Amino acid sequence: MSTHRTKEQAFTNLQMPKGSAAGREDLEKQRARIQEIDARAAQKIFVPFSVNMEQRKAARKLREKGKNLVCGTPGQEPDFALLGCFLQLVEEDGEFVVRPTI
Repeated sequence: MSTHRTKEQAFTNLQMPKGSAAGREDLEKQRARIQEIDARAAQKIFVPFSVNMEQRKAARKLREKGKNLVCGTPGQEPDFALLGCFLQLVEEDGEFVVRPTI
């Protein structure tokens, strides 16, 4: 049996020298991609109060897709900036679609 011990070393990426410009550029691209994903995930959709079942079905489909919804209350005048909503579920030609808030 060998009593030889190997020195444990932390893994390093041998393809890019540590601190290289290429490594920093890749990190910047990765951070930008993550920020873009976070921004899309943080988008909230305002759904005004309604007893219309078609609107509720459309809201349910959005939830199933993983969208964040903010539901309004009866008679509410929404402040979109305060609610953090940049999108809104609106009815156009009998169909419910997501549009930017104005």
